[in-house]
Amino acid sequence: MGEEEKAEEVKGVEEKELVVPMAVTPVEHIKLLERINAMDQTVEFVAGELWQRQGEKIGLTLGLLYGALLGLFTYVMFLIA
Repeated sequence: MGEEEKAEEVKGVEEKELVVPMAVTPVEHIKLLERINAMDQTVEFVAGELWQRQGEKIGLTLGLLYGALLGLFTYVMFLIA
């Protein structure tokens, strides 16, 4: 009889391990995730706009520098010739 009791105990343990827990997401959690996603999109958009402005400033500075160097080079070439 000892073996049958152990088999029943093992069977009971196996049944407990086979139970899959279920989680239901509350409505408030879904609304919170939607708000977080909206804020994340806003932050990404603003960051992109700021980086674009920074790129325009750097592009302007480099363009002026290259233009001045090209103008100086052209002026020196005309003086030599």
